[in-house]
Amino acid sequence: MDFNLNFIGKNIRFFRRSRNWTLARLAAKIGIQEGPLGRIERGLNLPSATVIYKLTLALDVPANALFAPELFQARAAAAETDAMFVTIDPEPLLPPKKLLFACQEIMAAFHALEDILKVQKHAYFPLCIPFEPDYTGMEQLSIRVRNYLGIGDAVVFDYLELFENFGLRIILFPFMKTADAFDGFSFFEPLHQNAFFFINSRKNTEKQLFSLVRELGKILIFNKMRARKDSLFPLPGPEDGSRPINPARAAKKFAATFLLPDTAVRTTVEQLGILPDGWTWELLLRIKHRFGISSEAFLYRILALGLVSRPLGENLKIKIKKHYDSTDFAEPDASRRILNSNGRFFDLLMTAQGVDSAREEIKEIKTMVKEFKLVKM
Repeated sequence: MDFNLNFIGKNIRFFRRSRNWTLARLAAKIGIQEGPLGRIERGLNLPSATVIYKLTLALDVPANALFAPELFQARAAAAETDAMFVTIDPEPLLPPKKLLFACQEIMAAFHALEDILKVQKHAYFPLCIPFEPDYTGMEQLSIRVRNYLGIGDAVVFDYLELFENFGLRIILFPFMKTADAFDGFSFFEPLHQNAFFFINSRKNTEKQLFSLVRELGKILIFNKMRARKDSLFPLPGPEDGSRPINPARAAKKFAATFLLPDTAVRTTVEQLGILPDGWTWELLLRIKHRFGISSEAFLYRILALGLVSRPLGENLKIKIKKHYDSTDFAEPDASRRILNSNGRFFDLLMTAQGVDSAREEIKEIKTMVKEFKLVKM
């Protein structure tokens, strides 16, 4: 019986590239010539037991990671050194295997393009930042991250482009309908101190944007939880009777305060002279468009800041809920914001097309782009 075991070579190539190593560097580490290792990676030869053993030591992965038939299985077996699925929930809801497989293939393609072009794999700002595990701490964390990004209290039109300029990898594509419960999720790479964000393009623009920033918050929480090795938020409820914080609420608080900085929101409202009882439905929709978030998120933020009266806020909340219930969560007054989807990925792909030695890989990546319906806006 003829077995096709070329996935072993693909796994080796993936782990080598994820470490930003050249073929020559890995060959030197395991004591063989570059040519034979290249043939193994291309699936033309199979590695001996001795070579497998040396590869596990050099790459710091278990042997079963090299022998996994699917790439997502290989990465799962090497989760401590490679991309880790980010979850902050005690009992996480995982995406379907088919969706995880697609994400692993896209991450492998991204790494391949970075390797072909020899570009930086690290993020250009820290993804491990200290913070206090309470609501105030999450707001302060959002301020610190905005300062790292150099935007202060400014309103940014395209956060996708901003994040990508700082080295983060963001992919928008239509999740299959069986994964409709997911607005997005992310993977953290300890080796490169970087992340991949996967956002469901079936959702409206406001949900995509909020999901992206919430995932960034989850990564920051996830990394602190890993460092402390505990749940991080075992705190009693605040004395004012408000809801006690937990990781999920903390991530949402981070996203809301990041997208709607206190100073920016207050300044906008004050410049327009909007009194707490002066909000109308049309005015709410008009102002929320400036920040690119959902009507619900904007209303919750101005309620938290005391910029709208409680009775009026409750009436607006009821109207928003009725609209969401009748339209399957479509935004009122259809979204006007257009995001620069998959900008960095397609920039890398276009540049890599000029590298003659990468023609076969580029062809494979283009096939993958069509399969998973990656679209550049």
